[in-house]
Amino acid sequence: MGLCFSSSSSPSPNPPNYSGSTSNVGFSATTSSFGKSQFSEIASGSIDSEGSLPFCSPDGQILERPNLKEFSFGDLKSAAKSFKGDTLLGEGGFGRVYKGWLDEKNLTPAKPGSGMVVAIKKLNPESTQGFQEWKSEVNFLGRLSHPNLVKLLGYCWDEDELLLVYEFMPKGSLENHLFRRNPNIEPLSWNTRLKIAIGAARGLAFLHSSEKVIYRDFKASNILLDGNYNAKISDFGLAKLGPSGGQSHVTTRVMGTYGYAAPEYIATGHLYVKSDVYGFGVVLLEILTGMRALDTRRPTGQQNLVEWTKPCLSSKKKLKTIMDGKIEGQYSPKAALQAAQLTLKCLEHDPKQRPSMKEVLEGLEAIETIHEKTKESKTRNSHHNSHQHPRQRVVRV
Repeated sequence: MGLCFSSSSSPSPNPPNYSGSTSNVGFSATTSSFGKSQFSEIASGSIDSEGSLPFCSPDGQILERPNLKEFSFGDLKSAAKSFKGDTLLGEGGFGRVYKGWLDEKNLTPAKPGSGMVVAIKKLNPESTQGFQEWKSEVNFLGRLSHPNLVKLLGYCWDEDELLLVYEFMPKGSLENHLFRRNPNIEPLSWNTRLKIAIGAARGLAFLHSSEKVIYRDFKASNILLDGNYNAKISDFGLAKLGPSGGQSHVTTRVMGTYGYAAPEYIATGHLYVKSDVYGFGVVLLEILTGMRALDTRRPTGQQNLVEWTKPCLSSKKKLKTIMDGKIEGQYSPKAALQAAQLTLKCLEHDPKQRPSMKEVLEGLEAIETIHEKTKESKTRNSHHNSHQHPRQRVVRV
């Protein structure tokens, strides 16, 4: 199939919630030989050809079997008001995403405006992503449970209809907020950006525990935000189980999104756990600069964000020229420089030189501490100055 990348050079057609990777996989439901009876074995907890998920983490868990509801197409059609236009959240490579309503207790269809809001992803039969990604999503998200991974509630396979049902993420994607497709969206503050980066890092660190799951398509549109701007990683269609038996990498057909994919993966097809770290570095760079990883509308030499800004990340003076103007004055120069230096480490050309996601998370938490201390210091000084006695005026008589 060759190199199959989606480009982020212009505003993405991905939906504001649960966006899929665009045009990057050559499978469809109609071309798969994978039978429904085989899928039922996966859904009931059998290990499939991808292997098991044996690791665990203090902040998350691996379920022995997917804890998912099997929906009928009729129920989801009813929950999403027959998939009418006013429930459409957006459209991506996988298909369309609709808003739906389910009863919180038994997950049966509920009237619009009542019960629990969900997002229903409906496969387009002509989709280039198709069945294999749908299966991967069920297999991974059905078993992985973590506060920073989006929750998959269930699935539907009804003849030719393939659907996935997720928790609804009211704030949409990080991409929408950083690049503000909607002019009514307020710019993200430095504090919120740091919170989102830390949440996403926790999610990736969990996936990498024991070097078992490589996410493979880390980008701003796949980071979703709940009502409190807590970050959750979504879209596991390209996820792979990582190297085993002493291997350093897995070799696979190159898939992903241009601008975020690691150089060694593009060049060789060798996929490392630290290939995800590179993608995280690109997103961190977008968070700092407020600019897209790839944008052909920028001047020549500035279209690829990593190539253009990398020389600026180790200098406090140069860094100032690329930082997002919308957060000016909200961060300490020390915190910004540390964030830039951490980004630079993630973007190392040699995967062995990149930090682990655990180390990245620790670095981000240290930056958050710097910011909190700076804020406390300013508050104390302000409080102290406000309580100083004003000079007494001498009145001569």
